[in-house]
Amino acid sequence: MFRHLWAVLALGAVSLGIAHAQVGAPENLRFGWQAATPTSTFYVAFATQAFENEGFKLKLESFNDNTPELEALVARQIDLAAVAPAPTVQAISFGAPLKIISAVEYGFTDKQGHKWSAVNFVARKDSGIKAIQDLKGKRVAVFGLSSNWYLAFRDRLREAGLDPKDITFLSMPYPQMEGALVHNEVDAAIMTSIGAYHAAERIPLNVVMTADEITGIALDMSQVIAARADWLKDHEGEAVRFLMAMLKTRRAIQQDVELNQGEKIKKITAESLKYDQPTNEAFYQLRVSSAGHELDFINSLDLPRQTFVAYGDMLTSAGMLRGKPAASFEQIADTSYLRKAYQQLGWKWDETKLGKPTAGQ
Repeated sequence: MFRHLWAVLALGAVSLGIAHAQVGAPENLRFGWQAATPTSTFYVAFATQAFENEGFKLKLESFNDNTPELEALVARQIDLAAVAPAPTVQAISFGAPLKIISAVEYGFTDKQGHKWSAVNFVARKDSGIKAIQDLKGKRVAVFGLSSNWYLAFRDRLREAGLDPKDITFLSMPYPQMEGALVHNEVDAAIMTSIGAYHAAERIPLNVVMTADEITGIALDMSQVIAARADWLKDHEGEAVRFLMAMLKTRRAIQQDVELNQGEKIKKITAESLKYDQPTNEAFYQLRVSSAGHELDFINSLDLPRQTFVAYGDMLTSAGMLRGKPAASFEQIADTSYLRKAYQQLGWKWDETKLGKPTAGQ
């Protein structure tokens, strides 16, 4: 798969206006990510050589779950990781020497009231599941038993008077969920919005809950960038340049959406993710074209404090902290690297943006 990714580089950094900034021998950087999760920021960054332009040679390590990725990060087997925020908060609360330095992409409701959901909870129509109250005795696919969505979903079950033990949860990578639904191996799934779209092309589905209904969080983060705190102190320049590449990529996506209806980005995602034209267009409409809408509420890639408070409450209510207090925002996050990336890019950091979206405002 990675060999195919590098073949896409012919699309070129210049085509998206991402300038080459570094010269000399590239620095090796071991980056953990989840290749099965369709995150446009990474696929566009790889295709446009955004990280190479900042002087890096990435060694990609893909993981199918958050726990082994966090373990690899703590064990110094990788340098930086794109990982789900709630399990990272859990690990830090248990003493893992990690810091979260930025978001990757967001799920939120924009000013026009449009929902940008990274995931949806969907069910086969013939399963009889029309609401969360219908889940007793059912089989539900989830991406790992430490994921944000699974932990939040347990809270919603308890609020509905259901015991999570009365439901069979099956952990699997997102791409496997479509086949599991189609072949009636599960009744429902908490799956990516594009995966749900694709599955609905094959069998009738009900969308039971959107991402914000699952988590109860207004501005959520599908993934965050995390690293060991000591690695960050020793490699401040590398961390800042990594985030500069991320920021440039997010702006390039936003500009292509605004000026070209995403035509250049669509070419990249079609090639990298091997989507057919209808699926690629749906991915653009469901996720990619959200780029820039979050800027009404938050600086690009910033970490909303109140969202981490919600993660702490989520972990506590699920019993995932075993009586320990949730780590504070200051223990979890360090936005100094992101702010320095802004400074080096000559971008303005807006202190008034606190990451508090209000639908329809």
